[in-house]
Amino acid sequence: MHKPVIEQGLCPLCQQSNSCAVESGWAIADCWCNGVGFPPKEVLQGAMPSSNSCICESCIDKLNQEVTLGIKRLD
Repeated sequence: MHKPVIEQGLCPLCQQSNSCAVESGWAIADCWCNGVGFPPKEVLQGAMPSSNSCICESCIDKLNQEVTLGIKRLD
């Protein structure tokens, strides 16, 4: 059985660039993710496929909106 190739520079949710500073050779302190609030861990775990890739800022925003609106994912 072959494992799918995971592109570390792509968001595992939308498959768009995740703009990860570390993947671009920069320090983690320079990454956009240091300036945003993340949804609760259980929300992230429910939304994330098994991947070590970073989620993009747009998907983080959407997950935060779901939390704010009280939307629960069924997938």
